Amino acid sequence: MKLRAKLGGVARELRGAVARGALKWKYREALRREEPAVVEDALGFRFVLYPYERPQALALLAREHDRALFQAMARLVRPGDVVFDVGAHMGEISVLAARLCGPQGKVFAFEPAPESCARFRENLPLNGCENIFLQPVAVCERTGAVTLNVFPAMYSAWSSLGRPVYAGADGVPVAASTPIEVAATTLDEFCAAQGIERIDFLKVDVEGYEHAVFAGAARLLGEWRVDAICFEISQVPLKGAGRTARDVFATLERAGYAAYRFDEETGRFEGPARDSEELWTNYFASWKDMRK
Repeated sequence: MKLRAKLGGVARELRGAVARGALKWKYREALRREEPAVVEDALGFRFVLYPYERPQALALLAREHDRALFQAMARLVRPGDVVFDVGAHMGEISVLAARLCGPQGKVFAFEPAPESCARFRENLPLNGCENIFLQPVAVCERTGAVTLNVFPAMYSAWSSLGRPVYAGADGVPVAASTPIEVAATTLDEFCAAQGIERIDFLKVDVEGYEHAVFAGAARLLGEWRVDAICFEISQVPLKGAGRTARDVFATLERAGYAAYRFDEETGRFEGPARDSEELWTNYFASWKDMRK
């Protein structure tokens, strides 16, 4: 098994290298230009690439870190499903979900950061998805106004209700955030207002405030009205929120949900897991046994 895992890792690295090389060749002119260009990543998401993103362009195009998530979603999201994308950033997960659930399904995408929300709107027509409904609000444990700490455009994925500090090798923060006031809602109140009785797939990536999203979904989770969940564990933003990975797992456990890791090599969910020391990864949870 160790040899198989090692060989599998080598194969993934080779596939990634090939993908990056092909994408670099395909978009060589776009990567050289100093103006925005429309590109398509390895997983079929079309987006506007801006000059400030050139240093990370190949990573954005190859999407190697998102492949396990996309593979798991392909197993979990079915035609006609209702999907929630909380912390939607510029729309890549929402677009995949929209394609998987089809025109009979719906995707509700939540993105409170103004610039990220604008980029989401810009990318929507490029992907031809008419079943995505963008909500420019934060999701947490209460409604009303909340403070969102927004990072510069190049680091916009770090924006959080917490105060994460991302430091370089020299210990100096890479970038500073700016506090702004945004509107917030809870999943329980949003679903009650919209007449939504069940969420088939819920993705949560809110930079350390995942526990708050789940706390604001106490009714939905307590009544097992959310079938499958994908949530991010990321240690730096968790620290900035004054929380731990265990806090997130415990919130779900109290509602009767078990968490699992998805093995990209075997295509299986493994667990249950009750804590994580990984710097960054995605977990999946359900009130059902996801190993079956």
